[in-house]
Amino acid sequence: MTTQNILELAKQGNTQAITTLMNKALETKEITVQISITGRSMTIVGESQANIEQSFFVNYVRQTIKELKLSTVKTVYIKGQITDTKNPIWTQIIDLKDEILAQNDAQNGQSNFVSQFNNSQVFNILIQFREIINTIFLGGILGILFFNLFWEQQPKTVEWEYKTESFEDAMFNSSINRIGQQGWELVFARRALTGGDYSRRGIYECIFKRPKQKISEK
Repeated sequence: MTTQNILELAKQGNTQAITTLMNKALETKEITVQISITGRSMTIVGESQANIEQSFFVNYVRQTIKELKLSTVKTVYIKGQITDTKNPIWTQIIDLKDEILAQNDAQNGQSNFVSQFNNSQVFNILIQFREIINTIFLGGILGILFFNLFWEQQPKTVEWEYKTESFEDAMFNSSINRIGQQGWELVFARRALTGGDYSRRGIYECIFKRPKQKISEK
């Protein structure tokens, strides 16, 4: 029988196959095991000429059971015994139900943390992206305004009246169009952020002008 076949039988709960795998792995430690399964309980007795180190043997059994994924086994009784004696030197019981539950809780906690962390990163990236786009948009508007201020020749016979208005990001374009239809021209615009991290919004403070009256040239 090949090692692969023995491994497949061990995963199915075959006690002889499990015994063969463990004895082979523990051969250098001069430890032999006897295994029996009753219902949902497994008993593993380790025998050696010398006292078996409890922590080592228990950890080895726990790891082996974990790798074999024996879903039908819920409780493991582990015993350390001197060869040719009747009574074990020590006994330890492992409740696999508690260990599986603790492992699942740890994995779920890690998954939730990663999910929250990723969501937070995406939210921050979206906020930064929106602010960059708004800044570029505002920069374009200011560039046009400065060009008009320095290069446009205004008639000397025109007097102007001014007013200031404030708009949120969502209302900026429609408000500019509405005020423009009333004859007002945008002179200056400045954008500021207000609100907390999760309620941050942009506010535009704008200055408008329009001809007030014409003075006849002499």
